[in-house]
Amino acid sequence: MDGEDRALRLTAREGPPDAPAAGKRPAKKAGARPGRSPRRGTGEYALRSMLSSAWAHDRAADLLEDMAAVHPDEAAAHLETAERHRRWAENDRDLAERYGPHSGDPDGL
Repeated sequence: MDGEDRALRLTAREGPPDAPAAGKRPAKKAGARPGRSPRRGTGEYALRSMLSSAWAHDRAADLLEDMAAVHPDEAAAHLETAERHRRWAENDRDLAERYGPHSGDPDGL
């Protein structure tokens, strides 16, 4: 199942399971920011998330490289995808370094 199939399956529903009844608006939460997701904490959370994503991309690239060795007929596609995951991992590390907290400063300045 690719991403498009999954997206089509998810959008086929009438609404999320916890959707409010038609015509009723959900109660506003205190401190909610309209149109934005709630803050998840300081820059430390973002740093850990980006590094975790980079590690996941590295693991995926390792797996794809192993698959290329086992399946020579599909090696080119596996190696191409592994290279893409390596680029994404490097990008995540770059973002973590650029925007993560520096020297204990919670604002990351």
